[in-house]
Amino acid sequence: MRRTLVLVIIAIVAFFVVMDAERFYRGFTNPKKKLNYKPKFIERPYGPKIAKEPAALPNEWLGYQRMYPNFEMDMQAHRAELRKAAAMKKQSSNRIYEWELVGPTNIGGRITDIEINPDEPETWYIGAASGGIYKTTDNGASFENIFTDLPSLSIGDLAIDPNDTQVVYAGTGEANSASQSFFGTGIYKSIDGGESWTFSGLENSIYIGRLIVDYNDSQRVFVAACGSLFSPNPDRGVYRSEDGGANWEQVLFVSDSTSAVDLVQHPQNPDILYASMWERIRGRNYRKSGGATSGIYKTEDGGDTWTELTEGLPQNDTVGRIGLCISESDPDILYAFYDKQMQTGDSFSFLGLYKTANGGASWSQTNDSSLEDINASFGWYFGQIRVDPSEPDRIYALGVDLVRSENGGSSYTPIAGYWNQDEIHVDHHAMVIDPNTGRIVEGNDGGLYVSNDYGDNWTKINVLPMTQFYAIEINQTNPERRYGGTQDNNTIRTGTGSLDDWAVLLGGDGFYVRVDESATNEEAVFCEYQYGELYRIYPASGSSHYLLNNQMQSDRKNWSTPIETDPNDPGTIYYGSYRVWKSTNSGNSWTSISDDLTQGNTGGGYNTLTTIAVSPYGGILTGSDDGQVYYSMDESTWENFSDGLPDRWITRVAFDPFDPFSWYATVSGFRWDESTPHVFRYSMIDQQWSDISSNLPQIPVNVILPDPLQENVLYVGTDCGVFYSMDSGDNWASLSENLPNVPIIDLDMHIDTHTMYAGTYGCSMYRIDELPQLSVDTPDETVKLARLNQNSPNPFSLTGGSQGTLISFSIPKASNVELTLYNIRGQKIRKLKSDRLSGGEHTVQWDGMDESGKAVATGVYLYRLNLDGRNVAVRKCTVIK
Repeated sequence: MRRTLVLVIIAIVAFFVVMDAERFYRGFTNPKKKLNYKPKFIERPYGPKIAKEPAALPNEWLGYQRMYPNFEMDMQAHRAELRKAAAMKKQSSNRIYEWELVGPTNIGGRITDIEINPDEPETWYIGAASGGIYKTTDNGASFENIFTDLPSLSIGDLAIDPNDTQVVYAGTGEANSASQSFFGTGIYKSIDGGESWTFSGLENSIYIGRLIVDYNDSQRVFVAACGSLFSPNPDRGVYRSEDGGANWEQVLFVSDSTSAVDLVQHPQNPDILYASMWERIRGRNYRKSGGATSGIYKTEDGGDTWTELTEGLPQNDTVGRIGLCISESDPDILYAFYDKQMQTGDSFSFLGLYKTANGGASWSQTNDSSLEDINASFGWYFGQIRVDPSEPDRIYALGVDLVRSENGGSSYTPIAGYWNQDEIHVDHHAMVIDPNTGRIVEGNDGGLYVSNDYGDNWTKINVLPMTQFYAIEINQTNPERRYGGTQDNNTIRTGTGSLDDWAVLLGGDGFYVRVDESATNEEAVFCEYQYGELYRIYPASGSSHYLLNNQMQSDRKNWSTPIETDPNDPGTIYYGSYRVWKSTNSGNSWTSISDDLTQGNTGGGYNTLTTIAVSPYGGILTGSDDGQVYYSMDESTWENFSDGLPDRWITRVAFDPFDPFSWYATVSGFRWDESTPHVFRYSMIDQQWSDISSNLPQIPVNVILPDPLQENVLYVGTDCGVFYSMDSGDNWASLSENLPNVPIIDLDMHIDTHTMYAGTYGCSMYRIDELPQLSVDTPDETVKLARLNQNSPNPFSLTGGSQGTLISFSIPKASNVELTLYNIRGQKIRKLKSDRLSGGEHTVQWDGMDESGKAVATGVYLYRLNLDGRNVAVRKCTVIK
């Protein structure tokens, strides 16, 4: 009996071993099985093994906050504000300051197009999704960003004139339909290899899918224009210029919601072109990425007339984005990469790869069933296919994965995916195959890669500062330690301050990150990936701790969930879902301290908190994605302070470091014909919000940073650079000279050195030193040397014969002194001292009475010292009975 049982156990074990071996074998030999994998984990020097993209899509976060609540925009007004920002930047050129790139260069960011000079194959142009154009003349050993001062740095496509390779066209506006794709402002042309650029039209087309310069006539240029993603407009379709981009004619138009997204030209007959049309539109709660008007069109007369190709191709309302390529060596052969509009219940969005061998007269689907999840569920983000210029049967399809066929689509081999993401990043958008060398240069969400063996092995180019930051953090005790959450490139860190040694702390898209400055034994970092999956990580040891409890996991949370530490106790951390959670032990346990601080759950994954601020004097502020600002002094009672603010996404709230009765809020959202302020200051004393946008461009503001060392000095990061005010927002000036015209998503400051850091969305991180030189209104020596001490005793009681409490302060010279007491709502309780005093030490006794001689209530009070009209400091005291 025992022997029989042992044999049965051995048989069962053997069965599963064989099955696992078979599964393993099929996974590496059968392309169909190889591609149907779950996301794999990658080894990293810090933190847990987290899948790079945990159940994530390219999210609506950036687009939604700019579109809320109407999901529309006035493009003409938007361009006018961009021009205003450019003019302010030019006016600031006489300022004495210098932004310095601080990296990373080794992390990368999303690349949308690559072009190689056919006459000088060591010269490449790299188009970034939101960071401009990088040029190399030494095969990628070094790069220069040659597209930094244009109104939009979002690149859709590039084209080099094959007859004059100094002529380069840039189509702005990434065409990948992700709402973190920033808008373009048309076509730009350079006649000197990118040294200078001039506007070349089509500013209303917003996103550019493809550019082609006719190899037979350099004056003839074709453009596949996508038009608006968020509303119908007629400025889309295929355009042709007969005069080198000076004028444009729309030669193919299907509908006001159908984009032209791809375009190829016959290599032997320049009058033959193929265009792919894509029905797409986005709204507040929906995404339409396909329809009956999607399809492939052909012209044989240079664009004068077009015919839709249908034989053998999908013809229904599920047809989504279509990518095209034509064989250089056998131009009767073309391939088309069909995406599928998502339907309820689908787990993938792929219709198939189609091939024609007769110039499009008829098509047949390749043997591509193994590729069913190549695009995951967001095929609108991809759509590129390439054919080797010397081998018509060698093709590459670019999606989440990268696959190759050597036999014209009869079978496929995966050459990049989650399984080798330690070698090459996923999410592929750009590829060039050099016809001279066969070398592949490839771009994806993680940057730039090169292969010399048809994609079997890859080398990353680690010199491109194009990381897209969502949030940044500077370690106050060691400013060489810098952190950031990034688009599709994890939460990252440098421990040395170098440009090229940034490493991954946590996978996924990275967002808010905070350092626990109270950690005594080793550095501790709070960081998260999308939807607030929060960890505490110790980089030195590599240990990590997942911090959410079950209730927090099930809460409604923003794509970028706010976290904030207490400035007086960094081990105390606040976390915002639709309510506020507090931990006093570095995230080991949590308590909910608020109810719902939004407008309530309306569905669609929003109505969540987006920002939290904690005052050193006590008090918490929150802002939400549906325009709500709440304040609490005691962490139990919350008051709504949204009246007076526009119904816009609240991007940041912040307390004034010199005035505990004032705070700030910034909002996103595009302007319309009416004035649309984006920066506000609230005064508890006046009980109202004030618009302090003044002369700022009416453009989305992503962050506000009140200067902690200079009173009345404010900095804001916007979609068009950094601006500052020295008078609390009455006047603003650009602080963007020698900074690319890239969106600034976050600002942080190292206080001891007064160094400010800017997290850009597309050009990595910059810093600016010696900020005091910007201000002519620095505190005088009297204010700087004055000191306000903590009252004693504190707390103090008004019962049992108490004499109250003693408040002491020192001033360096004779001054007009005011010492004033306020309650937590900013209401003046009593002026304790108003006199001209000599320099030295002084004391004031407060007996716990208000101005009328009545005993104050139990609670927290603030007292402020003012010298000659300048605030020195504020402290808080507590009264008990």
